[in-house]
Amino acid sequence: MFVRISFVMRTLLPVLLLSVLPGCLDYTQEATIEEDGSGSMSIHYWMSESMLVWMKDGSLTFNEDSVRHRYSAEGIDVQSVEVYAREEDSTRHVAVGLQFEDINNLSACEAFKDVTFRWMREGDVFRFEQTIPVNSTSDEAFLERFTFTYTYTFPGEIRESNADSLSDGRAVWEFKLSELGTAEKLTAVINARSGVNVWWIVGVTGVVVVLIVVLTVARRKRGLTV
Repeated sequence: MFVRISFVMRTLLPVLLLSVLPGCLDYTQEATIEEDGSGSMSIHYWMSESMLVWMKDGSLTFNEDSVRHRYSAEGIDVQSVEVYAREEDSTRHVAVGLQFEDINNLSACEAFKDVTFRWMREGDVFRFEQTIPVNSTSDEAFLERFTFTYTYTFPGEIRESNADSLSDGRAVWEFKLSELGTAEKLTAVINARSGVNVWWIVGVTGVVVVLIVVLTVARRKRGLTV
């Protein structure tokens, strides 16, 4: 009986751990977005060295070449990748620095293939969205120790957002891993610093030009009548 139990534990335990441990980590993502959608992003994630053995088939990697590959795509410049260990708490860390031409296209890289980014202008505001895919299938209490933090600095005052905290043009969202059993979405509406949409200006200008033409024609007709 003992042999059978030991065999089952050796067989099933890795499977059970792999279903949970790939999400068991701390993850921070900080980005700055310009009005044209370009910007920069820094990503930092880490976990204990003892858990790395279960990360071989996980969605994240701790190998420098693999990290660079996962974040590389057209319009994305991987400026820095650093993989390091901290002896004081026995953790392994990955830090990535990116520059992107258009945040709407970040999903082109493998690391964000399951994430949707949206940045678009609507009149005198910009609308921002980022989805967060499901990262856990468990609500176990120990998952409260692991956090996902997303910080965005926008090019204007934030009019509305579902962020946990706001400061000027900066928004911060924080989730416990136990909360990511369902997909989440970050949202924000930002006032445009550049003022009213150029198409609105063109429309108003067109109306003014038409009025001037109408008035000019009317005056000419009045002069001929006299």
